[in-house]
Amino acid sequence: MIQPAEQYHLPELHEHDFRSTVPIVGPLISFVRRLLYNLTAKWGVWAIIQQQNRINQMMMELILATREQIRHQEKILIDVDRDLAALARTVAEIEVRQRHLVRMLSGQCSEQNPDEG
Repeated sequence: MIQPAEQYHLPELHEHDFRSTVPIVGPLISFVRRLLYNLTAKWGVWAIIQQQNRINQMMMELILATREQIRHQEKILIDVDRDLAALARTVAEIEVRQRHLVRMLSGQCSEQNPDEG
């Protein structure tokens, strides 16, 4: 089942939190990792995270807009299906009338030409 647009919450990407579970020296390992990360990759990763968050938001907006278009098309298809059913009934009625008229005309032709029967 599709959720209403208000119920969608798109999670955002965040930087990794460097932690270590190594006893005693764990905090030192975490500190060194954070220091090296800050010196080497933080700004590049931060820019990529921001860019990806914007892309994700744009994709969510596109998905929601597409969902609304699909709903609209479904309504149109329901109307077309209803019209098609009515048209099929009309065609069936016309075919019944046509057969009846053919029988009537066949009967009149045979009455007018008794020699040909």
